[in-house]
Amino acid sequence: MPSQSQASPGSAFDLWLDDFLVHLFRRRPVDATFAGLGQYSDFLPDMSREGLATTLQEIHLLLEKLGGIRPESLDTYRRIDYDLAKGFLEMQAWERTEGGVFDRNPVSYTSEAAFALMSLFLSDTRPIGQRAASLAARLRAIPAFFRNARANLLAAPALWIDRAIDECKGGLNFLSLGIPILVEDEGLVVDQGLVDAAILAFREFSDYLDTELRGKPGAEYACGKKAFKEILGWAHEADIDPIEYARHAERVIDECDAELVRSCAELGVSSPEEVLGNLALVHPDESSYLAEYGAQWERLRALNEAEQLVTWPDFPLEYQEIPRWAREAQPHLYFLYYRCPPRYARPSTYRYNVTPIDPALPAEKREALLKGNNTYVIKTNHVLHHGGIGHHAQNWHALGSKSRIGQVSCTDGASRLLMLCSGTLCEGWACYITSLAGSRGFLSPLEELAERSSLRRMAARAVVDARLHCQVYSTEDAIRFYRERAKMSESFARSEVVKNSLFPGGAIMYLLGVEGIEALKREFMSRKGADFNLKGFHDEFLSYGGVPVERIAKEMKAGLR
Repeated sequence: MPSQSQASPGSAFDLWLDDFLVHLFRRRPVDATFAGLGQYSDFLPDMSREGLATTLQEIHLLLEKLGGIRPESLDTYRRIDYDLAKGFLEMQAWERTEGGVFDRNPVSYTSEAAFALMSLFLSDTRPIGQRAASLAARLRAIPAFFRNARANLLAAPALWIDRAIDECKGGLNFLSLGIPILVEDEGLVVDQGLVDAAILAFREFSDYLDTELRGKPGAEYACGKKAFKEILGWAHEADIDPIEYARHAERVIDECDAELVRSCAELGVSSPEEVLGNLALVHPDESSYLAEYGAQWERLRALNEAEQLVTWPDFPLEYQEIPRWAREAQPHLYFLYYRCPPRYARPSTYRYNVTPIDPALPAEKREALLKGNNTYVIKTNHVLHHGGIGHHAQNWHALGSKSRIGQVSCTDGASRLLMLCSGTLCEGWACYITSLAGSRGFLSPLEELAERSSLRRMAARAVVDARLHCQVYSTEDAIRFYRERAKMSESFARSEVVKNSLFPGGAIMYLLGVEGIEALKREFMSRKGADFNLKGFHDEFLSYGGVPVERIAKEMKAGLR
């Protein structure tokens, strides 16, 4: 094999990208577990001061080496990977600056610790004995991991401390309640002494958060306009003024409000909230509840075939109740019902977790769960958006991407996507295709009306993301905006604001993605005329994998010339 200095630009970059991916997964071993790379599953991230410094040195060295490769000499997909890797590394370097993520964000530790353990039973497909060995290794590492967290954290906003304490509850519930169930149900063998030491570490860290860290002067929620604009460029390849885009998003809300008023009048209802209340009453009974998910999935597959919307995944999906071992931890964590299937160890059938209806619960609680998981919610959230034509189809198409980053960037990690560069594609596509497929007969007129209000929420999230991080809004301003303009409840609005504050650029990507896809489709329809094929357009679009919509649009439009 030639040395990098002697190699062609393409092969030199391929070698560099090999090193980048090794760095990515070695430094983020929990994400590696979610991606199906069992060789990293004995480890936790090294959050010692020395470990953070070494990671930053690796980032700078990778950027320096990348600077020696001319991107204009690369083919299309290598250029895409060049730019996405560069943006990712620059963002990672920013997160590790003084006062950055690991100095002030306790959630970056609690979510990582909890899912370091739980990921072994969510996405790891290795035999139970191998996973037990990895669990033991990670349990041993938990006390030192939290000691490093205490040494690193200088201050934290109160709402972040509250969330981190709640995540500690999730980790503790898994350790004290979930592991015994895994022992009983799956034959897990575990050293109880290691479990007890991890329980003590979680408890002590939770106490530290609630006393010592809470007593320190608070840190800023906002990353600041300069950093926020850079994040939009690094991750989404979006060159926009965030304050101006927030004004645009507020105009989108105004248009949604006017359309919803017209639609309510046409359908004889007073408001979308009334519609949602009525739809909550339409749900399967307990005996057919779980089967309803699979039935709606099959119905969507048939509609997709009739309408020729996109190539359907040859990857079966099975809806199952959230496993018993996870049920007490799930409410406290970023526990997704659907996660991107592990790229490197894909099971033959992928399991999608849904809320169980426990027959032991009182009748009124069972009825409340059925109302909360009504037919409309099953159709839109669990079939259209996540398990069917949305994320599941998008993730399947990404497997065949010629972009190596596009193949893996959509992996769901402990608290966010593996690489934020996939965000406008992941969420933009799922929201866009939910609306399109719903309008082709999958949703009733009232369900369509309710779904239109989701665009209002999407636009509101873009407003809050931009104004919060550009220091136009306080957290209370943001909560108030959500309540007034997106019609969110107080608790939901507060939860959204916490999430928005933790992950700058993670909420604006929904509207950016949807608008980018719709603009690209309009241009293709205009320029191709009678030759435009919707399924062909969608398949080509998804073939890029987890690449920013802005970049996919640029490459696809170049092919029109």
